[in-house]
Amino acid sequence: MNRAVFNRVSRRSESLPERLVGGLWQTGSAGRLNGLPAPVGTPLVPDLRGQVTWQPEGHEADGTAPGRFPAGASEHLKLGSLEDALTTLLDDGGDWTRWAGLSPMDRNLADDLQRLPLEEEMARHLAHLEAVCRQPRTHLEIFEERQQVSRARQIPTRAITYLASHTEDWENRSLRSVRPRRIIANVRDEQYDIYENRVAVRLVDHLLLYVRRRIARVSELLHTLGVVDTNAHEPPSGMYWRQRRLYSLWGDALDVTEGQLLAEERLQELQRLRRQLERLQGSLLYRQVQRRLQVPAQLRITNILGNDPHYRRVARLWLAWYQHAHTGLPSAEQQQRDAQEQSRLFDGYALLLTVQALVQFGFTPLHGDSTLLVPGTRLDLSGPEGEISLEVDPDGTHALYRHHESVLRVVPLSTSLSALERSEQSWVAEELAQLAQDAPTFTLLLYPGGGGAAPAPEFLALGTEAAALHPSLGCLPGSPVDLESTERVARALRWALTGGRYLAYPPRIPLPEPLHGLGAPPPFLGGSREWALPLPLVPSDTGWRDPARALRTELTLAERTLAELKAAGHQTRTVEREAIRLRQVLTAWETLEREVLTAETALESLRHCPICSSQGADLQAWDHAQFRCECGDCGAVWSVRRCPVCRIRHPWLRPRLRAVPVIDPLPGWADRLFGRDVLTLPDPHDLTDETCPRCTELMPEKQQAGVMG
Repeated sequence: MNRAVFNRVSRRSESLPERLVGGLWQTGSAGRLNGLPAPVGTPLVPDLRGQVTWQPEGHEADGTAPGRFPAGASEHLKLGSLEDALTTLLDDGGDWTRWAGLSPMDRNLADDLQRLPLEEEMARHLAHLEAVCRQPRTHLEIFEERQQVSRARQIPTRAITYLASHTEDWENRSLRSVRPRRIIANVRDEQYDIYENRVAVRLVDHLLLYVRRRIARVSELLHTLGVVDTNAHEPPSGMYWRQRRLYSLWGDALDVTEGQLLAEERLQELQRLRRQLERLQGSLLYRQVQRRLQVPAQLRITNILGNDPHYRRVARLWLAWYQHAHTGLPSAEQQQRDAQEQSRLFDGYALLLTVQALVQFGFTPLHGDSTLLVPGTRLDLSGPEGEISLEVDPDGTHALYRHHESVLRVVPLSTSLSALERSEQSWVAEELAQLAQDAPTFTLLLYPGGGGAAPAPEFLALGTEAAALHPSLGCLPGSPVDLESTERVARALRWALTGGRYLAYPPRIPLPEPLHGLGAPPPFLGGSREWALPLPLVPSDTGWRDPARALRTELTLAERTLAELKAAGHQTRTVEREAIRLRQVLTAWETLEREVLTAETALESLRHCPICSSQGADLQAWDHAQFRCECGDCGAVWSVRRCPVCRIRHPWLRPRLRAVPVIDPLPGWADRLFGRDVLTLPDPHDLTDETCPRCTELMPEKQQAGVMG
């Protein structure tokens, strides 16, 4: 355990595993990370080889194999315009107002849709690169080789001397001459592997990598614009509230129609460049130059690169790539520092998404907004879901608390799970599922991704869904160019806050100790130590207070008797003991009345529509701790249902559908249809059915136990 590191999901120190996921692990003490000094709480990041070594302070190197990160773990999320704003908030600290006022969308989207300088150079000079790959210059090398006489074309002067001393190459001889079988001949060989051709071939690789990244970026933006355009019209599900939230989030970032046309034009142009470059990978020159032969980024101008009309343009294109796309090979120290900074920024971005989701739910600071959201602070909030606390932990995660109990922890991951190879995704999924078993609360893993990416189903699911890795674990992507990122996080908050509040039905009322053994009078349910209230009390429900009234009368009589005895000078010990007992019982009744009032408040909150915020919905109490409400304004239905097979209770929230749409059940379909306004997911093939997500059993209607209108 001398290599112990801190796990942000299990909240425990563990030995360094053989395989790691970026964002899950931090140093548990000071030491040397990848050979460089690192304080406690430093994120574990890979070195240039994709590995990590950790040596705590005061421990000698033990020769243990380094941990390994999955391929692609070093790719970081592009934050765009958010990077500077998040850096300022994280460095200087920001209060609730500053975090709530910062949009989670990258406002520089329009810049990425323009033709960039390197693409301008490619449009001008790529034809010359094609000409070089088709008809390259070569170096003519002449060397001597023993050949059959029939194949010899040019004979050097020393061939006669060589033949005279090598009788094994004679075919026959005569008195005057020798007829040779083999002879020394000059052989010409064209050498393609020269510096100038290496430049051309490696330039094809560099440009193709650049173009593929640009295509991925523009595709993300086009997907985002498509989401906005779809919501510009009436959604097929009638989800007006989701439509309004997305439009508010988008604001005036970019004209949708103009942006779509520009994105499609840019995407077509980039795809054309990609096809041209991929064709060059099949050219003669590309096949002749070995791929392992690299060229220094600093170009050396030779006679050919300076004078040949085609090679001169190739040199210009290389210089343009070096200026606009080459990032250089950082030092080990710089690479580690950059990776840790990117991890810190994504932690801040995850906190920003959570704050924006809380703002959507109507939460505001309970005691003013001057508290800075810095590590180690807790901010009390109040909203339609009641009072909660947002705590920012020193390890970069943050959590929501209700009644001093954690209901949700958000753990940002610096590894894009959707970008991993399928083989890598398998062991990452196993690792996360194993860690979730030790998670102390429901945990949301937020990783870079989205914007049209197609992750595996288990990496786009909350704990209640069939594809989820574990009931207490959710995985969701987030990106500054993905308009639905805030909606996804809000759906996780909806499950933790609204779903948890619904599952607390019916509210429990613990009986104070002096009242133990007291039976539950109607309309209460329960036993001798705890009652439950299925429906709010009505004016006629006063019989449960009769014992308290009798106690007050009895206590008044005892106090009067006690005063009379004291005035007459008689013994009062027995009467005093009885009065004390009566006061204790009456105090217990007063405590019970307060608990009943709290339970009524909780029941009244169930009648508030979670979608349109209207109040006074019909509340129906069913058996087995179930209920159902329906909003008279927007038509939404919310309830808690118990599966008759596995006997697990599930919270439901179903907005009214103006028309039942045809759903393509790809990962993320619920986010695209409902947004945050859903709890347990229905069957995508029949949105009106309420099916248990654990055993897929249809939950029938239950006999009503009561109705509160």
